Amino acid sequence: MRAKRKRRNTNKKRNALFIIIICIAFTTLFAINHELRMKLRDIAVYKCENRATDMINEAIQNTLENSDFTYNDLVEINKNSDNEITSVSCVSSKINSLKTDISKQINKGFENQDKNGFSIAVGTISGINLFSGVGPDITVHFEKEGSVKTDIKSSFSSAGINQTLHRIYIEVSSDIVAIAAAGTYKSNVETKFLLAETVIVGEIPEGYVSIS
Repeated sequence: MRAKRKRRNTNKKRNALFIIIICIAFTTLFAINHELRMKLRDIAVYKCENRATDMINEAIQNTLENSDFTYNDLVEINKNSDNEITSVSCVSSKINSLKTDISKQINKGFENQDKNGFSIAVGTISGINLFSGVGPDITVHFEKEGSVKTDIKSSFSSAGINQTLHRIYIEVSSDIVAIAAAGTYKSNVETKFLLAETVIVGEIPEGYVSIS
């Protein structure tokens, strides 16, 4: 009787130990899986952001190379009879036309970007340098979400005595989605690109600048 009771207690202890080991194993696997997914997300988003930024900058560069305009086409510098600068203002028609052309080129870039994407080795997301680039590949690509936002900005800075450096640049913002086998990850890409610049001789009155 005692032997049976002892065997029963031993079996209960073994079963309890087995259940504890299974729970620990599943918890460990879940933690590892979660950590790997987070690292995959970080790497995928980082690479997609870089590729999207490069693509946007290339689209802007291509637009500028195919556009026939100068700084004077975008800006009007108005002076009074004493040849003093009274205002610096944008030429809205040219600015809007340029923004439209750039937006079209960027959208075309997103449409033509390689849908096959790029690969990230499983060893890379392990975080262990020894395994970087080792193992099967996970394919990642990105897509644009929503519309591309563009905004023309300008800045003025001193370029010497009675001289002002005027820069006109475009700010581009786009939401993207990085797509991998493990899931989709949203991000936002922002970049700034210089469109034109010149040195203006003469003092620019504060409050008389209109570039938007």
